[in-house]
Amino acid sequence: MLSFSRSLTKLGVVMQYPLYTTLRAGREYSKQWPAKAELNGLFVENKVILLTSVAWRYLPALALVCAAVQLSYLGLAHLPQIITMLVFLAALPLQGWYWLGVRSATPLPPSIAAWYQHISQQMQQHGIQLAPVSQPGSYKDLALLLQKAYQQLDKTFIKQWL
Repeated sequence: MLSFSRSLTKLGVVMQYPLYTTLRAGREYSKQWPAKAELNGLFVENKVILLTSVAWRYLPALALVCAAVQLSYLGLAHLPQIITMLVFLAALPLQGWYWLGVRSATPLPPSIAAWYQHISQQMQQHGIQLAPVSQPGSYKDLALLLQKAYQQLDKTFIKQWL
């Protein structure tokens, strides 16, 4: 765990938040990210958000059904293994939200930061007011900007980057 924290610190992600805060940030980030098909080739967020939402909807019930079937076939002798499997399946959506929470706080790489600046300049040229963002910005800032850009700009602003 310590080496994982060090590697995230080297990437610029400071792990100051407790687990619950990171999970909540990931859930908020999944709601803020624009679910547009054109972004699939550029960012992995659409796939992670889709898989996490499907997992949140179906895996807890599937875990209970699997546990009931295993309990009926294997009996109480395998109860620790059954409970371990149940917890693992039920926790998969939390892993997606955790990844999204860490990703939302990650600073943008230089190429995406330049793209962020270009889109914000386009929006300001069209008279759209934006909140100031500290440099280089994070993926959460990018999600909010893209969401606003999709609402207020024409759909061709993304075409030059594909």
